[in-house]
Amino acid sequence: MMEKIKKKYILAFCYLMSLLPTFLPWCYFDEEIDGIKFGTDIVNHVMMIVLAAVTFFCIIFYTNQKGKMITSVLLVIHPVMYLVCGLSWYVPLLTDFNLFLSLEVVHYGFYLSLLCSSLMCWLFMQKGRKDDNDEKNK
Repeated sequence: MMEKIKKKYILAFCYLMSLLPTFLPWCYFDEEIDGIKFGTDIVNHVMMIVLAAVTFFCIIFYTNQKGKMITSVLLVIHPVMYLVCGLSWYVPLLTDFNLFLSLEVVHYGFYLSLLCSSLMCWLFMQKGRKDDNDEKNK
C-alpha cells in the first residue's frame, strides 16, 4: 500500500516537471525586434492553470478505472493544446495561417514541451497497464 502511494506522488512530481518547459522560449522571429515568446505567453493562462490543477488532482486522488481514464484524457490534451497553440501563435487573421512559417519560428522550448508532455502521458499509461496486470495476477 505504501509503495502505491509513493508511486502516485512520484508520478505527480513527474507531471509537475513536465510542465516546466512551458517557461522556456517557444518561438520568435527576431529576438531584438519582437522579443521572445515563451510557452506561458502563447498558451492561454487560465486554460493552462485549470488543466494543470485538475490533472494534478486526478493523479493524486483518483485511483479507480474511471479516474484513470479521465486522467489519461487530460494528459493527452496537453500535447494537443501545445501543438495548436504553438503552430498557430502568430495568426493575425485566420486566412494568414502559414504552417511552414510556424514551424520555422518555433524553438527548443516548444519541442521540449511536446516531448515532456508526451512522455508523461506514456508514463501514466504504462503505470496504468502495469497496475491492471498486477490486479489480474492477484
